[in-house]
Amino acid sequence: MRKHIGVKDLYMLALRSLIKISLILSGITAQAVTLEDAIENALSADQGLRSSKLIQLATQENIAIARSRLLPQISLQGSSSQLTQTTTQDIPTGGSTSRSFTGPSVNHQLVMRQALFRPKDLSSLRSAELHAEYIDLKYRFDVAELRSRVVFAWIDLIGAHQLVEVFATPLPFLLDAAKQELMKLEQGDGTKDAVMEANSQNENAKANYFQAVENLKSKQKIFARLTNIAESEFKYEKISFIPVDVVEPTEKNSVWENLQKKSIELQMARLQEQIQHERVQMAESDNKPTLELLVAINLAKNDATSTQGYQYKNKQIGFQYTLPLYVGGGSSASIRQAQFTYESSLLDYSALQQKFENEFENNWAALMGATNRQTALINSISSIKEQINASKRALDLGLKTKSDYANVAINLSRRVAEFIYNKQELYRLSYKINKKFLN
Repeated sequence: MRKHIGVKDLYMLALRSLIKISLILSGITAQAVTLEDAIENALSADQGLRSSKLIQLATQENIAIARSRLLPQISLQGSSSQLTQTTTQDIPTGGSTSRSFTGPSVNHQLVMRQALFRPKDLSSLRSAELHAEYIDLKYRFDVAELRSRVVFAWIDLIGAHQLVEVFATPLPFLLDAAKQELMKLEQGDGTKDAVMEANSQNENAKANYFQAVENLKSKQKIFARLTNIAESEFKYEKISFIPVDVVEPTEKNSVWENLQKKSIELQMARLQEQIQHERVQMAESDNKPTLELLVAINLAKNDATSTQGYQYKNKQIGFQYTLPLYVGGGSSASIRQAQFTYESSLLDYSALQQKFENEFENNWAALMGATNRQTALINSISSIKEQINASKRALDLGLKTKSDYANVAINLSRRVAEFIYNKQELYRLSYKINKKFLN
């Protein structure tokens, strides 16, 4: 007589699923890879994140470039050449005389300029600082997005592994049921319909199992590709579960306010407004005057006219100003263009804020639904457990067939699978709202 898996063994699968799914998979590898380990691996291996970091460093240099225009500008220029000159002079009495001379021509000039009033360069510096801050946020956003992808891939991997167990559990019962129906048909006590139904359920259950296996392989590859952890390192020995810290419905307003404060996307949109506003200031600065302090020292020597080696030295100190009067209307067009872009950034922020709030409302509603659904699923699984106990007793007494018992086992696997799907969704939504995972 073939030994069947007992009710206790079958129920243990449901019991394990009733405990809330953990985001830490203890014993997943020989090195006990945790979620934080996986995230660190992903952060160090992701090429896109490296590119984002280099862009961040490059953007920060714009601050030094913009600031340099407001610092002293010192330059030294000069020339040194050997001149050959022929001088011809007419004589009043007729004829002319000429004389050739060869000598050095030297000119050196040291110039220092110090900006005193340069509105456009000041705006350029503020714009560079804002843009650097924006790119810093962009890098933080890229890091957060990568963390989210790893967390979600981790949740998918845990669920995929557990679903393989769930869909494997009823297979022996369905196979026994199919064999029993075939034996009953051969003995003249069954029908072809019952055999076909039993075989259909068996094949459908096997299809679900193989699909779960393929899904697990896919999740393994995705997770391995994302974290640079080889698939061979995954050894599913034990899944550790901990309760989920679900927010209370009364905490909605505080969660929403906290989410708004921490939202990198909203901070980036607000900074984009400030950048565009500063560009308006830059465009308007084209019509403003500039003022510089100018200091120059000039040394020159020119003997080409045979002036007995005279040398010249002069020093200059003063101010230089520029007052734009008319540049063909280009500055006015630049101001209007900058204003339109700034107004567009205001609308973009408003649209993003509305979209952000709508997403929160949808996620919150789904989170509350998934939270409440846990209890219903737990009660449903408990009810099916009682049905399994009853079916097992009836089967032992000959009051029910193996097909009846297999049907209850299928229902249990379906409820457990539904529970796992719900728990995965609960974790995803909780992470989206809280931006954290729990160990």
